[in-house]
Amino acid sequence: MKGLLMNLLAINGSPHGADGNTAVLQEAFLAGARSAGARTDVIELKDKTIHHCIGCYVCWTRTPGVCIHQDDMTEILERIQSADILVYTMPLYVYTMPGLMKDFVDRCLPLAHPAILKRGDHFIHPQRWEGTPRRSVLISNAGFPETHHFDGLKRTFQLLHDAPDREVLGMICCGAGPLLRIPEMKESVREYLEAAFHAGTEVVNAGRIQPETQAILDRSLASDPAVYANLVNAYWRSQGVDMPSEEKRRDKSGPAPHPGIPLAAPTELKTVRDVVAGMPQSFRAEAAASLSVVIQFEVSNETPGLYFTVIENGCCASFEGEHPHPNLVIRTPRDVWLGIARGELSGATAYMTKQYTIAGDMELLMNLPSLFSSTS
Repeated sequence: MKGLLMNLLAINGSPHGADGNTAVLQEAFLAGARSAGARTDVIELKDKTIHHCIGCYVCWTRTPGVCIHQDDMTEILERIQSADILVYTMPLYVYTMPGLMKDFVDRCLPLAHPAILKRGDHFIHPQRWEGTPRRSVLISNAGFPETHHFDGLKRTFQLLHDAPDREVLGMICCGAGPLLRIPEMKESVREYLEAAFHAGTEVVNAGRIQPETQAILDRSLASDPAVYANLVNAYWRSQGVDMPSEEKRRDKSGPAPHPGIPLAAPTELKTVRDVVAGMPQSFRAEAAASLSVVIQFEVSNETPGLYFTVIENGCCASFEGEHPHPNLVIRTPRDVWLGIARGELSGATAYMTKQYTIAGDMELLMNLPSLFSSTS
């Protein structure tokens, strides 16, 4: 089939619709399909009235092909008939599809005939009309960093198309999907979104997602699941969520005595020592409240490379040396932290790409921008 004649219809089952993480992947895929000459359309299930299937089978008996419910599914089923390929778009909910998508799938029952026929090695319900699309693509994202969480959804999707005349053209299942909408992660997710775009062109031109592209799409956006989990947990803490005790890293006893050498205010910004020394000048006491913490810096490619900052009683002071009981340890090359301090490098991106590492209170790291007018 020529690309100009091909119609792709995306069914978006996300409660967030076009503002969701999955929609980012959907648009990249559909843009690729359009670039190959296909026509694309999207149905946002969140904007439709779709009642639950009640299992009455009236659509199989008294009114074949017509549901007892008179709602938006009537129009949707008609639009499905004019599509060549269906694109099922949804976030992962409890290892499978969200309720909006499940209601849609259940209400597609009128498209099937009640007869149970053997096709190949399987018994199936045949499609009632010849025009019903038999080729599909799955697009999903999950908050979890590992891709094995999609196993249940993938298996459901495979069973939904387990018939000789039905075909899955590819699956885009993106782990760590929330990274798709973080501006600082734009460069880090570029390769994945380009692969989703290529997948759209390949489905139109080659009839399926090609192995090389599928291999990229089978990877998670989180190269280090533990780093990603730390970022997510810090976000939920910032929203007031009380995390499990084993994930709390606050030292409730407060900082120990300060053994270091006080750092004078810097006159230039050439080293991380200058950055740490300048932190008291950019400290925002009103944002600290009753905070009592120690931030230790361990800097490679710089001598001596050990500095710490103490925040307590609404004041901030910086020292050269090593504190025995820091709440947060930042281990960084000199140039990386200088780039962050100068605004040349995103701190979140540098952390996610493991350009520096931390130990201790992740929430404190996330709150640094609010405690200082700049990291310098």
